[in-house]
Amino acid sequence: MFALKKLLSALVQPYSLLLTVMGLGLVLLCFTKRQRNAKTLLCAGLALIALFSLGPVAQALVRPLEASYPPLLAEATQASATLPDGSPAPHWVVVLGGGSSESRLLAPIHQLHEASLVRLAEGIRLQRLLPESQLVLSGGGDHMRTSEAEAMAAAGASLGAAPGRMVLESQSRDTIDEVRALGALLGKERFVVVTSATHLPRAMAMFKHAGMNPIPAPTDYLALHAAPQIEDWVPHAGAGFMIERALHEYVGLFWAKLRGQAR
Repeated sequence: MFALKKLLSALVQPYSLLLTVMGLGLVLLCFTKRQRNAKTLLCAGLALIALFSLGPVAQALVRPLEASYPPLLAEATQASATLPDGSPAPHWVVVLGGGSSESRLLAPIHQLHEASLVRLAEGIRLQRLLPESQLVLSGGGDHMRTSEAEAMAAAGASLGAAPGRMVLESQSRDTIDEVRALGALLGKERFVVVTSATHLPRAMAMFKHAGMNPIPAPTDYLALHAAPQIEDWVPHAGAGFMIERALHEYVGLFWAKLRGQAR
């Protein structure tokens, strides 16, 4: 079921669908007499690829996700026993994994995918500002000898994080797995959840639905809340990446609500 879910998720990404549409148009063009239908599919696919490669379109999809929660302790420079709202500082800083690779040739930080590395860096920053906190690193292995949590722990240690203040959750394969595993570990305790700003709305909805008490800490921003520039209207691959990330989260949140896994 897990593998099927991942396959379907990949197939419904915009570029996969558009290439399928254009491939069908090419088949009709080359092997049938339905020339008008073929040209329609090819033109529609080309137009949509151009649209999905525009920065302003990507930002319009990403910004609502990234604006859901403000950064946590963005201006703080000293450790404190309380949060800005006066509530006691939580004892847990949870970093959700964002992907890793396994290679003996690479240093630990280079084995983390960009999202994981940025999340880890933010988790370490917040742990230093919350002096009594433990750093919880979450992510399983999925066909790798070294789990994502272990890869983040090695990278964190190389960046100066204290190994004795790390707790590893290395069995989960996706967000709902992380919710279940962390629920068993943290129960009703308040905790900071560090993940990409686009992923945070889905993660928060799933943690809250499970009766947990997360404090949002977004990082790994894509849109950066900046106004579109003239060059953003020139099609580029980066916009397509942003759109895929955003659509993945919108579909994931819809699916979680449909299955009763999120509020």
